Amino acid sequence: MFQSLVQRRRQRWAWMFGLCSALGAAALVAWLWLLRSLNSLPSPRSSEGRDLLYHYNRTSHDLWLILLGLAVVGLLWFSRRDPQQQPTGKPWHRQLLSFGREHPIVLLLFIAYTVAMVNGTHWLYPELVGWYDGIIDHKLLDNFSGRYAFIKETMLRNDYRFFPLAHQDLHVLSWFTAYVKVWMLVSAAELLAIVVLAHRLIRRLSPGPPAKALLLLISLLLLSAPSTGFAFFQLIYAERMLTLCLMAFSVCYFDALQSGDRRSQALTLIWALIGLFFKEIAVLLFVTPALVTLIAGAAGRIEGRPALTLAALQRPTRMAWIGRWLRSYQLELWISSLLVVVVLAYVYLSYLPSLYHGKTAYSSNDIYQLSADPRLWIPLAYLGIRISTLLRQGGSIQLLDGLSSGAVLYAGALYVLVGYEGSSYMALPVQLVAVLDLAFAWTAWIAPRLSRRLGSAGATALVGVVGCVGWIAVEHQVDDNFLERVVGLKTRQASWLQTVERIETITRDTRRSGRDVNVIFTKSWFRPKRHLDRFHYDRLVYLDPDTNRYSVVDGINKGSDYQPQPGDLLINIDKGGLGFLGDTLDDYEEVYRYSDRVRNGRIYRFRALPAAE
Repeated sequence: MFQSLVQRRRQRWAWMFGLCSALGAAALVAWLWLLRSLNSLPSPRSSEGRDLLYHYNRTSHDLWLILLGLAVVGLLWFSRRDPQQQPTGKPWHRQLLSFGREHPIVLLLFIAYTVAMVNGTHWLYPELVGWYDGIIDHKLLDNFSGRYAFIKETMLRNDYRFFPLAHQDLHVLSWFTAYVKVWMLVSAAELLAIVVLAHRLIRRLSPGPPAKALLLLISLLLLSAPSTGFAFFQLIYAERMLTLCLMAFSVCYFDALQSGDRRSQALTLIWALIGLFFKEIAVLLFVTPALVTLIAGAAGRIEGRPALTLAALQRPTRMAWIGRWLRSYQLELWISSLLVVVVLAYVYLSYLPSLYHGKTAYSSNDIYQLSADPRLWIPLAYLGIRISTLLRQGGSIQLLDGLSSGAVLYAGALYVLVGYEGSSYMALPVQLVAVLDLAFAWTAWIAPRLSRRLGSAGATALVGVVGCVGWIAVEHQVDDNFLERVVGLKTRQASWLQTVERIETITRDTRRSGRDVNVIFTKSWFRPKRHLDRFHYDRLVYLDPDTNRYSVVDGINKGSDYQPQPGDLLINIDKGGLGFLGDTLDDYEEVYRYSDRVRNGRIYRFRALPAAE
């Protein structure tokens, strides 16, 4: 029996190893051929080279999406339930009602948070300005078709970046609705799901009964993080979906560790397989817990799992031990193999076309800085406590140890790639794991001791809430805290929107008065094909900030140089000022300013120059 089991598992891994080896060998051959053929291929700057790159990227990504879809469908098929098993649990609307009755304060907190997210939200975000233009170009008649702007941002970059699924949640949402406020409601639902899943995981990890008000504590800690405000009060960052996939993966992985059922195993692989394609280094978050489990199991630190010993490797018992080992760690081996999948996907989808294109790597000239907030040190402190405890008292490794290790590695990789800033949206996965560590420490280590001293679970919960609020208050004494991030985002949104509306009013009134409407713009997220063509103008003029040269890019005499005329409008919707004009800016009269606190949101009108004496 053991021999047949080992044989079957050997066949599966031999098939997987053979496929990966063939793809790896093909990638190596393609790399060597490309290095030798760069001079004979069309220049990537020529029309033939651009077409070659475009068709390669589209074809390779289409094949990858098909394979990814087949893998997900296959795992779902593998996880199908027993036909005789009846689904249990309440319908979703009853679960929502039960959640509201059990956690009214948390529900009110999320309602207020959602209102703050939705209030003032519109499509005038960086990046989204370009993506949204393609949604409304065809009178909303091209639903369920690929949006080139979304595809170009993630799959046609050729600068060694790799996040093919980033922003594709917005891509799918755009098929159903063009209302950005609805997208924001979906984002709020994602945030609620992350918090609920985090609460569920901590409850299952805790050795005793969960601490009272645990969900409220998790909600306060996560919702007040600057990175949460940065990521969820905008719609353009993939970390939202990455953290959701990480939490769903963690809960399913824990279920698989406890029950070993095929449904949990398949869902674990599905969430990992999807999540690791939202960011280059996301693979560290998903693979590290499995690697930690394998290493701890080999060291005998996981109860019920076979350890690696000399006795186990003796010839008479070797086959039986290998069969048991493959059966015990099959999920960890499959999760770990995703690292190979990511490497192969990166080579074919990003490295080879980027090598041909010859563009430098993204952020290759940036100076990387470490701007660590207190939450960065929480996973490190947690791991230090756990290692000390395991060395002194023994015990088993648990899932949170692997998640914390993954968060530390993720932060290190983030620092190596672009630098680490604790208040940035990029730090969101690290700060999520920090909240998990704090929540576990509270419910497993601190709350039980406090309850014995205070004699009341309610008093302990009150101490926890007060301590949480105090922690948040201290965090808001430093720069780039949650409120500063959110207020800054809302101010930028309001300034962009009101400036656009004022430009529309001025150009319309000028046109009605019978005068020419000439609009001058400089470097901006807004361009002729990014909403500027919706203004009422006769000429759209680009002012080059490097040469101070004016040229007509749309309208009368398109393509010719231009000299500003009295009454021309100079607009600054989104960028940080027009200081490059120097004294030339004195030739313009300011006719609109959103606020003195921001450098953008300005409209100027060219003055009539005084006659020469």
